[in-house]
Amino acid sequence: MPDFLPGAIQIVHEDRDILVVDKPPGLLTAGVPGDDADSVFREVKIHIRNKVKRRGTQTWIIHRLDKEASGLLVFAKTEKAFESLKEQFRAKRAQRIYVAVVEGEVGKPSLANAAASVHPTSPTSGTIQSFLIEPDEGIVRSIPRPSGPRAEGEPDAKHAVTHYRVAVAAFGRSMMHVRLETGRKNQIRVHMKDLGHPIVGDRRYGAVSDPLERLCLHATELGFSHPTTGESLRFRSQIPASFFKLVGRKPTDAPIPPIDAAPIATPAPRDRRAERTERRPEREEQEDRRVRPEKGESSVSWDHVAEWYSGLIEDRGSDHHERVIIPGTIRLLDVRPGLRVLDVACGQGLLARRLSAAGARVVGVDSSPKLIAAAKAGVAGGDGVFLVADARSLANADLGMEKFDAGCCVMALMNMDPVSSVVAGIAARLVPYGVFVAVMLHPAFRSPGQTSWGWEMPPGNERQPARPGRGRAGGGSARSREPSAAKQYRRIDGYLSSGQREIVMNPGAVAKGAKPITTVTYHRPIEHYVRACAGAGLLVSAIEEWASQRASEPGPRAAEENRARREIPMFIAIKAVRVPKPG
Repeated sequence: MPDFLPGAIQIVHEDRDILVVDKPPGLLTAGVPGDDADSVFREVKIHIRNKVKRRGTQTWIIHRLDKEASGLLVFAKTEKAFESLKEQFRAKRAQRIYVAVVEGEVGKPSLANAAASVHPTSPTSGTIQSFLIEPDEGIVRSIPRPSGPRAEGEPDAKHAVTHYRVAVAAFGRSMMHVRLETGRKNQIRVHMKDLGHPIVGDRRYGAVSDPLERLCLHATELGFSHPTTGESLRFRSQIPASFFKLVGRKPTDAPIPPIDAAPIATPAPRDRRAERTERRPEREEQEDRRVRPEKGESSVSWDHVAEWYSGLIEDRGSDHHERVIIPGTIRLLDVRPGLRVLDVACGQGLLARRLSAAGARVVGVDSSPKLIAAAKAGVAGGDGVFLVADARSLANADLGMEKFDAGCCVMALMNMDPVSSVVAGIAARLVPYGVFVAVMLHPAFRSPGQTSWGWEMPPGNERQPARPGRGRAGGGSARSREPSAAKQYRRIDGYLSSGQREIVMNPGAVAKGAKPITTVTYHRPIEHYVRACAGAGLLVSAIEEWASQRASEPGPRAAEENRARREIPMFIAIKAVRVPKPG
């Protein structure tokens, strides 16, 4: 017999560390501090205090559900459990799946999108992503991307990603499974409105019907690792029977297929891609950039950036590409004559031509017509085929070859979102045991805005080093007479929290009054890329970390700069193999 707390709150699971409950609609997860209003948190605290029979017993909130929604919540009963669960939610290792009934039959011509980037391959499944502005009070707003500096007092625009899949569409409504990749306030409600299909009963976000006198949103699955034992736990709450009635089904009908825990690979939101840089004057991390402007930017701006990037790599060259990236990629791909290679986000075709020179049969794809034109212009003797194609919808694209022996995505994957769509598309084009290689700036040590070089001064000499010079790893000019005993280190201000950052691609021109050309780069910890590979049926077989091969100009600090540069990797390479499904 299920246990219930006051307010029809069902206890789903309880042990010494955690408490999982099923919340009814119409009840707050938690009130504001100092408010003794009815809430799940209030009843949970009373329950735990009465059970332990000890004053000062604490309980911790991990996540929340809207008052109008129902479903699963987990609370921590110990500080250790709290820290573990918060970290799992922050790092997106926890799984949250919802069921929503929305207005309209999704997939009909009424599918619309005014604020988010929704381009599903199938109209009945996809991904919605936008930036949400969460005011202290009022309705959450969705915008395609932040534009211009934030006004004083205006809340940050936070990146939000929602995956969905329609299960039943009938009687003018659709029941769908929804999986959160980020957990923002009212995220599902706002994104369903963006999709053109607000949740039934959600008049706050555009619904015109309320047959059940409640918001038709239910948190049906919750998964995480137990904070003490490490055991994988997955809890399920029955979908309300009333939801089925809205779409003409019975709960006893054939089960509705849920969204898999792995990311859905059908969407094709905007591709924002640029090779990363940090906000520092060092050329070492500023040279290798590619940019994709947002929709609505002028073609003049894109022409300028595409030509600039092409000239940067081809004419002036990049020693990172020549000495580190290209040789390492060719080695991991195990290139041999006749090998069929798909080069995703190939840019102007530098790597593709090197692969062709080694005997491979290469198809290079990029969503930029300008860069593909530059790639074709650089082809001699028919080396390689270059096509305009979206990296997130490769599974069914016409690439001239049905299957490939290998695929690669070099210095671009960190600037595409959702990354799962890119990896899944590449995996779909690989033969069994085909190889995939991804190379990117190291997420731990080179994340834009979250990492920087610093110097630890020897005792008795606290004077700061001179400004970095050209080609230096980060400290003093060649003429510096600072003591050589100083130690250089890499400061890491953040890693596990995923996020995005706008990068200004033309800072020199902006300093002279030009309009900034910006793109968004996405930070993800390494585990996200491994998870994307696993979800696409790829087995990670190697991870390599590559350091810069540059050397500092002679000077008192050159030896320490060179040591730090060799110790702190600049790039990471992931190699994975497509494992065929049994049978």
